[in-house]
Amino acid sequence: MLKQTDFFRRPARALMAALAALALVSGLWILKLQWVWPWPLLFAAPDTLPLGALAVQQNTLPRMAMALLAGGGLAAAAMLMQQVLRNPLAADSTLAVAGGAQLALLAAGVFFPALLLHGTFAVAFAGAAAALSAVLALSARREMMPVTVVLAGLVVSLYLGSVSGIITLFYSEEARAVMQWGSGSLVQDSWHDSLGLLWRLAAAAAALSLLLKPLNIMSLSDDQAAALGVPVKAVRTAALALAAFVCATVVGMVGMMGFVGLAAAAAVRQAGVRTLPARLWASFAAGGLMLLATDNALVLLEHYYGIALPAGALAALIGAPLLLWLMARMPARPAFQTASGGKTAPLRASPWLRYSPWLLLPAAALALLAGNGANGWHIDTDPAVWALRYPRLLLAAGCGIMLATVGVLLQRLTQNPMASPELLGISSATALGAMTAVMIFGTTSGSALFWFAGGAAALLALGLMMWLNRKNGLQPEKVLLTGMALAALSDAAIRTWSAMGDYRTQQLLIWLSGSTYHTTPLLSLAVAALACLLLVAVLPLSKWLALLSLDSVVAQSAGVNVKRARLVLILLSALLTAAATLTVGPLSFAGLLAPHLAAMLGARLPKQQLLYGALLGALMMALADWLGRQLAFPYEIPAGLTATLIGGAYFMVLVRKL
Repeated sequence: MLKQTDFFRRPARALMAALAALALVSGLWILKLQWVWPWPLLFAAPDTLPLGALAVQQNTLPRMAMALLAGGGLAAAAMLMQQVLRNPLAADSTLAVAGGAQLALLAAGVFFPALLLHGTFAVAFAGAAAALSAVLALSARREMMPVTVVLAGLVVSLYLGSVSGIITLFYSEEARAVMQWGSGSLVQDSWHDSLGLLWRLAAAAAALSLLLKPLNIMSLSDDQAAALGVPVKAVRTAALALAAFVCATVVGMVGMMGFVGLAAAAAVRQAGVRTLPARLWASFAAGGLMLLATDNALVLLEHYYGIALPAGALAALIGAPLLLWLMARMPARPAFQTASGGKTAPLRASPWLRYSPWLLLPAAALALLAGNGANGWHIDTDPAVWALRYPRLLLAAGCGIMLATVGVLLQRLTQNPMASPELLGISSATALGAMTAVMIFGTTSGSALFWFAGGAAALLALGLMMWLNRKNGLQPEKVLLTGMALAALSDAAIRTWSAMGDYRTQQLLIWLSGSTYHTTPLLSLAVAALACLLLVAVLPLSKWLALLSLDSVVAQSAGVNVKRARLVLILLSALLTAAATLTVGPLSFAGLLAPHLAAMLGARLPKQQLLYGALLGALMMALADWLGRQLAFPYEIPAGLTATLIGGAYFMVLVRKL
């Protein structure tokens, strides 16, 4: 029996009540604007209605029903994933389920459009199931520990996003309609899709009812459940398959819906709902009301101001601040293991650690001399060709140094092995700041305002992340959840601008993908010099990093001014991220992969990890830029996407072996 508590004792309950009131009031407002006939006619036969009434009956009402069902389904699926994996971060977005479904639909729409003639569900479910299977396979050796599962999910999400980015770049015309639809639209022209989603959700609920008892037993522990005769692996697999089924159905029908599932599930957890059936029903209600209120706001915005925006992007704009607000009120207790629970660097350094600096020389020679052309692969000895290539080499290497350095700083500062500019939302916030300068103030890429806006956004995002987690001791899962919310918020704003069709967003597309093609010798020399100077400036702070990575109390007792040390490290991290992102866009994965590689090769001390991580970051980005220019010649894959494809594949292997 669910324990009864004061409804307004917890802020999330008041928030859910407010969502219900907002959804009801906004829905009635829309009907009052659109319905001028007697109310009994609302359910009359369609062939007896005038055109305006028919539009309300077959468009407005199915759209509201779809919002309730889609939001509710995503939230219930997120809660089911969280229950099965004992992971408060599990959701369609964090476990790559939605990303897999979207990539499958995008690939089918571009390369095999005939597959979509009979509906999108089968394609979306295949992509979602494949992505979720990859995440579970990567985390299987660590018995699906929450940190490992989330790390694998984020890695797979980045990887799938890069593949989608490459398809969009090379097939922009074919992919435009799919990507616009994928940004999330609840517009309906009949009750067909709404009723289709309803019976699919009902079928999933019926199947889930058979699993509720074993799932409740599994909430204690897997060992106890197995001792009581519960087939743990089979039940977990079936529950995750049901969650993937629901997410794929929603994505296949309405596209990506941002942060709705994770935010609604977090609100229900905050409300103190304890039993699994009650949590599932409460999540369904919270997610449906959240998405309905969001979509009603879009309808009113279009009615009064003529502005049409995608529902998925706006849902993320609303869901991400909601999640941040809930994060600030979560009790300061660990929800799963900290970074110290994983493997540490080996006691003896690998020989490859000593050889890694020398690998830069052949990599630089390869980038300068080797190329693919009309006559195939060849060696270029023309100085004029070198003059075109060396700026790109320096720029990629310099950005690799900066991102790897900030990755080490963030991982040591937050004691979180998953911390990086990409996963903590700093890169996305920098990109949003720069895009704001372009879209609102009309500045150009590379201008002073462009740099200032991006740097200020990076500093704001990192400072906000640290401030929101100041009371919980920077617990890994809460830092990561905050970063994901910030990244979702920034990405949603970027997608909203992109969906408006402004030509300037198309010009920024290549920059957002991480390209070095536009660089000049002066810019590349300046970036490389700045990267080296900032690395030299950070090295003397390695003592701070060593002490802060242990404990703030230990650092304080050793004479470190913890607040000042953290402030300095935050400022340096923001500066490094902003410089790299504003130069070549929000590059992916260098800040996450290079520090891990350095640690795995035996760089145990902060100074060692900083030096070797920077070298490996430069090596990775230089090779990524060179490969991006050669693999699809005469076309070019931006360095950021190439780095994610290569680094992501290697990092998935590392996660599998941990």
